[in-house]
Amino acid sequence: MLAGSLLIVNGCAKKGPKGDPGPQGNANVIGSAPFTVYSTGWTLANGLYSASFSDPDITPTIVDRGVVEIFKSYGTNEWTNLPDIDPNGITSTVFDFYDNGFTIYVQNSDGSTPNPGTQIFRTVIISPSQKQAHPHTNWKNYNEAIAALNSKPVTVTQ
Repeated sequence: MLAGSLLIVNGCAKKGPKGDPGPQGNANVIGSAPFTVYSTGWTLANGLYSASFSDPDITPTIVDRGVVEIFKSYGTNEWTNLPDIDPNGITSTVFDFYDNGFTIYVQNSDGSTPNPGTQIFRTVIISPSQKQAHPHTNWKNYNEAIAALNSKPVTVTQ
């Protein structure tokens, strides 16, 4: 028994010098570059328009315990998180996310179905560990989320 204990303790000894620190980065938070849904990219069904996207960064772990935020552009560096009601008070934009993707929906409360036209969006995907490590970050604020987490933009595909 003593020989086994010595073998375990001896096997856990540190070996070699400490390595250099790795580069600064954040693999647990992904912010997309702006992406455009053109008027031809929307599909009308059951009184609402939708546009679906593939995103392999939305994993089962993200779906179960992470955060996905989608932001809509109203101008240069002005990002409003979804769900959102346009200034006209009629058009709402919402989203749904799932393993490997998400869908953005646009619907008018008055029942009309004009095409939403060209719109620009961004996503932020936050892992459970990053959500826990930054408990005071307002994930619904695009600039705050990206600044707090130093994320580099990635591209999503429709």
